[in-house]
Amino acid sequence: MQTEENKRGEIEFKKKLYEQQVNHQPVLRDEHDAEGIEALLADRMRVTSDQMKRLRQKGVVLSPFAEIGAERGQRSLVMTNELSAEGAAIDLSFEMLKSCEYYRLKNGLKRSPLRICCDAYNLPFKSGSLPFTFCYQTLHHFNDPAPIVNELYRVLAPGGHFFFAEEPYQKVLHLNLYKKKVVDRKEPGLFNALSRLADRFLAEETCNAIDFGITENVNMPLRKWLGALGTFSQKEITLISLKAFKVSFKNPLSFIFYPIAYLFGGEISGLCQKAGRAERPASTIYECLACPACGKDDPASALNVKHDKAICEKCHETYPIVDGVLFLFTKPELAKYYPEVANR
Repeated sequence: MQTEENKRGEIEFKKKLYEQQVNHQPVLRDEHDAEGIEALLADRMRVTSDQMKRLRQKGVVLSPFAEIGAERGQRSLVMTNELSAEGAAIDLSFEMLKSCEYYRLKNGLKRSPLRICCDAYNLPFKSGSLPFTFCYQTLHHFNDPAPIVNELYRVLAPGGHFFFAEEPYQKVLHLNLYKKKVVDRKEPGLFNALSRLADRFLAEETCNAIDFGITENVNMPLRKWLGALGTFSQKEITLISLKAFKVSFKNPLSFIFYPIAYLFGGEISGLCQKAGRAERPASTIYECLACPACGKDDPASALNVKHDKAICEKCHETYPIVDGVLFLFTKPELAKYYPEVANR
């Protein structure tokens, strides 16, 4: 489980990123400035568009969706604008979700996803309600991704899909001889390329996020990844190593590259499907919402989302909306992580 220290560290780190990348205040070295992050987000949006279109061609129902670890919401913006899907961008960081509107306007987009600030261990959705959930570069921020995957499985409707991508797995051929701070920026030149190659095999990776207490579980063994996904009976898992070697668990011929993928590490992605078929698929993301106080399996638990708050129609508990972001924590959790919102 993530500790309270991990969560508080993530909230504080993302506040500083917001100041640097939205408010143009240089507060963190080795992190992108406003121009740099916008270029990176544009690339991520292109990748997301291509991947989601391929999933739709395979018959995956993309709406309504929930994206966990959405950060600035750039991928959810692709879903709502390019793919006409409806859904929720979810993150623990209020500042990251708040910045979604900034990047929507920067990219000239018309629609925003529903933005929900909550804990991934306790997703505010009814069990068996969502046809599609997804995440990128998120699950390795937990010591054990299994509880998060189990929670995503719970909220999926029968027959629904969970897609994840760009998650690192363990490099077996690796020695931690020195520490090296990792940043997204890649400096050109032969010397820098050779330095990055040496770092891949010899360096213990560190970054600003780790300094704030955020988990960066980049050396999770493959067996742990596969174990975490064991809840799903149907899954397509892909490994990409050294950016050139691809192993698909669905294609036996690709296993000729498995020794390379195993030894050199890389990225794991997958498409997992929950067994069964939904009797009455949800048509809107609002149908799927559940009151954190009432419980997720109570059919009477429904949230009426208004301009400045959401109200449970059963227990009448209220949940604040600040700068377009809906906070769906229990009252003690909200007071713990966002006391300034709880005391409004």
